[in-house]
Amino acid sequence: MERHARRAQVLRHAKRIFARKGYHRTNVADIIARARIARGTFYLYFENKKDLFEELLEQVVGELTQRIQRIRPGPGEPDPVDQLRDNLTRVLRYVLAERELTDILLNHSTGFDRELDEKIQDFYDRIAALIKRSLDLGIEMNLVRNSDTRAVSYAILGGIKEVVGMLSRSDATDIAALVEEILGFGLKGVARPELFEVRPSAR
Repeated sequence: MERHARRAQVLRHAKRIFARKGYHRTNVADIIARARIARGTFYLYFENKKDLFEELLEQVVGELTQRIQRIRPGPGEPDPVDQLRDNLTRVLRYVLAERELTDILLNHSTGFDRELDEKIQDFYDRIAALIKRSLDLGIEMNLVRNSDTRAVSYAILGGIKEVVGMLSRSDATDIAALVEEILGFGLKGVARPELFEVRPSAR
């Protein structure tokens, strides 16, 4: 097996073990046993368990960056809401296809390894930055109201994390319906529209 394929194999097996046992209870011996490689082979590809875990995080960031595409305004382009819907659909399909990675990120126990905790937080900060960039662009396009986009990006990220966690624990597969719920909440909130209708002055 050539080097790149072997490395990908180790990552694939490690991902499953991390998801089942958690990062802190997994050791290199678990990974090499599952991947059926020699200890020396493991260290050809990774310095240690943490190095491997960071590679998995980079994979997620790369995949999400590809799926969260810039909204393209203008004639001939799809409606911006449709583009946003497509972004959400791609993200949810990815996290459902990668349930092991989802479990690792959502169920990581903090407090055992400060450096790793910082890596996880950096991961979420980078995802929030992607969301913030989209919100800032939306404001420029006059599609999004003026707001503290950094605070709003973390509010959105928190909501998505909880939805993804719910999905990872269930057999739900109706992604289209879920995307519509998320869009509806993000664009309209939960209040009935008529509550915000302009009423004539009482004078």
